[in-house]
Amino acid sequence: MTDLKPYEYYLWSPKREEYEANEIPDDINCIFCSQAEDDERISKLEIYEDDFLMVELNIFPYNTGHIMVVPKRHLNSLTELEDEERDRLFSMVAKVEELQREVVDPAGIDVGLNIGEAAGESIQHLHVQLVPIYGHDRGFMETSLDTKVMKKSLPDMQEEYKDNVEILEGYWE
Repeated sequence: MTDLKPYEYYLWSPKREEYEANEIPDDINCIFCSQAEDDERISKLEIYEDDFLMVELNIFPYNTGHIMVVPKRHLNSLTELEDEERDRLFSMVAKVEELQREVVDPAGIDVGLNIGEAAGESIQHLHVQLVPIYGHDRGFMETSLDTKVMKKSLPDMQEEYKDNVEILEGYWE
């Protein structure tokens, strides 16, 4: 046990107060559907978009470079996808893996779907998450302070991915 004072266990984030003050408007039922409709009240860090899906950075990433692939049609389960939609979705997931390997050069990538609240779903709209894992993800901050350190800002990460967006283009031809 350490002699830390209670306030020394925290990582201070002044911007957190601003985020928590921005509640989702009552007339929005689904964040991803609102993003697909270009509702300016909902943030979106888009990397690629077409008539079927959106590829965007997670605004609250698990790790630097965390991307989500989101069908625009409101779905809650893989079983609701038509065969072609499923094929398109996972064709893009493979391209996003290629993009991440090119841009952030991870040691590995966690690919996941959380279907249902009990499975960790926080937004009830089907989406696939690709989380880069780096060789040095278990440094001092993570192991000693239980704090995640992001190597790059979200706008910088978005720009780097968009600079390589040609990897995603033509995913479904």
